[in-house]
Amino acid sequence: MATAISENLPVLLVVMLLSTAYILPVLTRVRRFRLVEIFSILALCLTLVGGAYLAKEVLHNGSFHYQVGGWPAPWGIELVINSLTGLFLITIGFVTIPIMLYASADLVEEVGSRQRAIWFMTLFLLLTAALTGLAVTGDMFNVFVMVEVASIASVAIVSARNDAASVEATFKYLMLATIGSGFVMLGIGFLYILTGNLNMGFIQHELSTTWQNYPTALWMGMSFFMVGFGVKSALFPLHVWLPDAHSTAITPASAMLSSLAIKGYIIALLKVFYMAVGAQIILALPITNILLVLGMVAIIAGALFALAQDELKRRLAFSTVSQVGYIFLGIGLGTVQGLGGSLMHILSHAITKALLFLAAGSIVKYTGESKISEMAGVGYQMPVTVGVFTVGALSMVGIPLFSGFVSKWQLLLGSLQAGNYLAVLVLVLGSLLAAAYLLPVVKVAFFQKPEEKPLYGEAAYVQLVAMLFLAVLIILVGTFPGALLELAQQAARTLLGLEVLL
Repeated sequence: MATAISENLPVLLVVMLLSTAYILPVLTRVRRFRLVEIFSILALCLTLVGGAYLAKEVLHNGSFHYQVGGWPAPWGIELVINSLTGLFLITIGFVTIPIMLYASADLVEEVGSRQRAIWFMTLFLLLTAALTGLAVTGDMFNVFVMVEVASIASVAIVSARNDAASVEATFKYLMLATIGSGFVMLGIGFLYILTGNLNMGFIQHELSTTWQNYPTALWMGMSFFMVGFGVKSALFPLHVWLPDAHSTAITPASAMLSSLAIKGYIIALLKVFYMAVGAQIILALPITNILLVLGMVAIIAGALFALAQDELKRRLAFSTVSQVGYIFLGIGLGTVQGLGGSLMHILSHAITKALLFLAAGSIVKYTGESKISEMAGVGYQMPVTVGVFTVGALSMVGIPLFSGFVSKWQLLLGSLQAGNYLAVLVLVLGSLLAAAYLLPVVKVAFFQKPEEKPLYGEAAYVQLVAMLFLAVLIILVGTFPGALLELAQQAARTLLGLEVLL
């Protein structure tokens, strides 16, 4: 039994999450809401355990392929399990478990009814299943399917609160997500026309010998992918939907979208570029140069927009735009060090931004204040919540012993290795700007006295546990990054074709 599970684990992870999502509405019949929450958290814990197991297997035995139903590619569906898969599955587990734990405290109150809360958890698990599918898929058809499932679930959870602001943000997000999906579909169409295949391995094999016969058509296809996934991952200046969507959604939705959902689209883009097209072709085209420039612009522009915001959640939303720029900067460097730093930043930013949004949501809810200028003295009434927010802020700035330092240090080394001193300057300036828009929140909360004594207290116990889990995780990754950093660097070597896939 154990052998059968381990052999079929890649597909079982996706099936388990999808099945759990479909079962949750049925569990409402037993009228045990806590059972629904426990069932959801258990499924997410199994995802983390499964992801860690696959990551260990890849580190020790190399990448491997899984043929669904025993049908070989290109006739059947092929899953590719490599270091990138393992790293992203671990990231999914690290982030989704504390978010769901946090949500269990007051989800019914946040969305308005128990029935809406159950549908929110169903959508949450569907989104997690889609991201897991993006991590393991090896063909373009399933990339599009999982991207669409993720997009629909993401749009739906933004509207969970069902107020005017959420509906407006949802509509904007839906329109732009649809446009992004259209561009992704056009890109897939170009690859299929040029190669006659949807399997990534077969596409790469075909393009390796024929792409110079139609470089313009291939370049057009890659442009569609950059625009489509650029919209979905909020790459500046295609980010216009993100600030409203992430700042108006309920706290668990904001944390999930900003920390994890947009990373899934970046993982999909990396798979298209390096597993379907191939590093040799991507580096021959001006794609990495474009992504490098867009990443540097995003770092500065997103930080400046964040600096101008007084509303806490909106400031964090624009911060995400800036941090996405770090990921694309690393991709644009086109080196093992740079790409490894980019992948490490996906993990670091995911756990850090999840913590920041959860802490910010607690502060806004229990104080009734959403503006930073009105949060004087919050740290005295909510020391643990503001304390973990401080841990997240220090990580986002890139202070040593926090996870953000590990990824930013790798990006800095990658920039120096590539001889790109402009990128070095942007990385340093981006960190200084991050300090400028995050540390004042801590200053106001801890070092300014309120005009009158507040009547609120700490967040709920289970919410404190969820936030403390993320805070400890940030410190552990920052202090002992060894295995995860090795996984990220191995993933970078695999994507760049410096490691032979088994």
